[in-house]
Amino acid sequence: MYRVLWIDDEFDKLTELVGHAIDNDITLVGFSSVEAGFEHLRQNLSRYDAILLDAKSFEKKGQQSGTESIRALSEARDQINALRYEKYFPYFVLTGQKGLQDDETFGQQYTFFRKGSLAETEALFAAIKTAVDEQPESQLRSRYQPAFAACTDQFVSEKAGRLLAKVLAVVEKPQSNHDDDTQFNNLRKIVEGVFHAAQRFGILPAECIPRGEVNLANCTEFLSGKRIQVSSQLYAVPRSALMPKLLGQATRVFLDLTSSGSHEDGPATSSNLLELRQRVKTPYLLAALTYQVMDLLVWFKDFVSDPNALSTHRNAWTLPTTITPETYVHGTVTNVRHTAAVFVATDTNEQAHIHKSQIDAHGLNEGMKIEAVLKANNRDATRKEVKTVRLLV
Repeated sequence: MYRVLWIDDEFDKLTELVGHAIDNDITLVGFSSVEAGFEHLRQNLSRYDAILLDAKSFEKKGQQSGTESIRALSEARDQINALRYEKYFPYFVLTGQKGLQDDETFGQQYTFFRKGSLAETEALFAAIKTAVDEQPESQLRSRYQPAFAACTDQFVSEKAGRLLAKVLAVVEKPQSNHDDDTQFNNLRKIVEGVFHAAQRFGILPAECIPRGEVNLANCTEFLSGKRIQVSSQLYAVPRSALMPKLLGQATRVFLDLTSSGSHEDGPATSSNLLELRQRVKTPYLLAALTYQVMDLLVWFKDFVSDPNALSTHRNAWTLPTTITPETYVHGTVTNVRHTAAVFVATDTNEQAHIHKSQIDAHGLNEGMKIEAVLKANNRDATRKEVKTVRLLV
């Protein structure tokens, strides 16, 4: 369905034209003044494909019948031109003014269609559809419709759709000096938008977005079914995973690969990306990550559109507000390897993973007796790892 912003001081009386438009797969959204129409348009750029103007209409809201002017048409054209850097709109003029229809100067300034003529109305609708179909962004939105369907204020946001269109334009027509960092940032903003929406739908704790700042890693881990620490004294434990396992893994890889283009520090990632660019100068990495983000958009829309899934997972987490005081456990260092070791508690035989950094920092050796504070593994709460080591004197 094509959506057309329509400015005509008598739009509410032209019901036959509206019905005819619907028959041609066109929705006309009417406003009686240029001021009202463009106020609405600026807030909803991605919702509209074209603009239909009456030759004489109201410039301002609240004007009375008899004050219509052709100046409104000129004002509308100026505003369309001012918007072209944000989005280009093909526009069309439909007039029933006989004087203007016969005015050669008017005909040179504007391509218009005659109101009341069935043949010209059909020609108008055909011209609208042709012009819209030829627009690059319209073609992208049609080709990637499932992803763009999530980019509305009902689901993620209109802004996400505008960002996605920018990235896809680069993916489909790459330049030899393409700027990955800018597009990586645009993709991360889309992912942030998904997580903001997830919190709005009640499937993500507000603690994952402290002070409005999205913690991308925490959001991804939580939706993947992992326990997350949201503050020094607060954990969030999901009842179960919401996101498919492969999508969760792909999102973690996406965050890692794009961190150097964001506000976050990512020296290792930046180094790896620089090495790739030096050896492989293609846009394929950007394309792959863009498709991953589109998968995330489609998953999110489908998930929140399912009443059963939404009711099952809304607010489905526990948020313990106290943490057990740290307790040191006596035990022995065993199975020392180059990259890790195992701690075995003396009293319970409970085992916990010791990271290489702790082995190196404390000079741990096979059979050494130590005290350790244990904690649950961030990725698997059923497994333990050593948080703190204290050597026995």
